[in-house]
Amino acid sequence: MSHFIYFITRLCLVIIILIPILVYIHSFASQKNYTAVSYYSVSMFAFLSIILYFLLYNSVKSPNKQLFISITLANMLIKMVCSIVLLLIYRAVHHPADGKFIVPFLIIYLIFTIFETYFMIRLADKKH
Repeated sequence: MSHFIYFITRLCLVIIILIPILVYIHSFASQKNYTAVSYYSVSMFAFLSIILYFLLYNSVKSPNKQLFISITLANMLIKMVCSIVLLLIYRAVHHPADGKFIVPFLIIYLIFTIFETYFMIRLADKKH
């Protein structure tokens, strides 16, 4: 369980680092109306990261050597599909005037991808 506490601490740290970045981005006039996409994105990626953690943590214990890689690949697909769905729903509900709402989303996506890669490498190292 201590590994989970470590993971949650790091996840919270990532979100804390994201907050001033997003506040800065949304301080620009072209981004003021797109704060909702940031809230939705951070929530979605945090939720997906927690699910990924549990799946990968259990795969480390599995005798199936390919399970870790399979989960990692499935995560990439699920993350892409969820991202597209999130952006399409945001566009349908909020009717943004332009495509600039994608900027904070991409920054959040990038930061969460770096975080996920970091903790996946840590978990993969535990496997050996």
